[in-house]
Amino acid sequence: MAAAALKSTPLVLDRSVTVEDGLRVILIDCLQQIQGNALSVVQSSDPEGLHQIRVGLRRLRTALRLFAPWVSCPEPLRQELGWLNSELGAARDADVLADGTLVKVIEACPHRADLVALREVASTIAMHMRQQPADAVSSERYARLMLTLGEWCQHAGWQASLDKKGIKALAQPLRRHTPRILMRRHEDLIKHGTKLAGATPQQLHQLRIAAKKARYATVFFQSMLATKRADLYLKRLGALQDALGWLNDAASADRLLGEIETNQPDMAHSASFARGYLCAVIEQDRAGLAGLWRRFSAVELPGTA
Repeated sequence: MAAAALKSTPLVLDRSVTVEDGLRVILIDCLQQIQGNALSVVQSSDPEGLHQIRVGLRRLRTALRLFAPWVSCPEPLRQELGWLNSELGAARDADVLADGTLVKVIEACPHRADLVALREVASTIAMHMRQQPADAVSSERYARLMLTLGEWCQHAGWQASLDKKGIKALAQPLRRHTPRILMRRHEDLIKHGTKLAGATPQQLHQLRIAAKKARYATVFFQSMLATKRADLYLKRLGALQDALGWLNDAASADRLLGEIETNQPDMAHSASFARGYLCAVIEQDRAGLAGLWRRFSAVELPGTA
């Protein structure tokens, strides 16, 4: 039986946890999500394993940025994390096209039987593209990366590059710094959101990334925050992030459908129709972003409980 995908579970940080212990708990949780989905990527055709390993990797990279004022990730590790991310990305885009975006197009246009055949082509492409991430997580390079990261976390390898002042800062209560950490992510999101009107695809992409980082950060520290305010903040942020994610998926689909249109002439007409439909939907859905942004920006950043 193929290994099932593994989602992350809510983190609970003790109110008295130190900066260093909080960092260790968060990083180990992210590593468990990555490693827990490796077998699913290798053994299963279910795209959820690949999605979850990418989520774990993004969470880990976000955590390293959040704790950068105290701890510096060694450059070789940073580069290897970038390598792993690049190995996983293309296959995930293909999965989303076949199992997400085109499904919505077919549901909206049930009279277009040719779109079913287009989805079958996209599914075949996605199946072949999954070999790249499967090879990556089966490689010695991946094993070395996970081993090195695990040892760095378990044995506080970051202390080797710190002076006494830096080590002392790690012993401070994390709760004391949580509001400032979250405020930095929130302010970065607000900065990108002010450019929403007339935003280019690249600006929407940057806004989506900022929203994702803000959400990961808030979830990391959610157990330390005022519950009702945190729940509302995450609900509004999640709605905004979902809308931005759909627009990003549609934009990625246009690129991939363009490749099918070029490389498979018998699918050119169907791919062209799907691209046109998605273009129209993107313009329509962009109009709704302003309302989602207003609802989110009206919510106060949650403080510590």
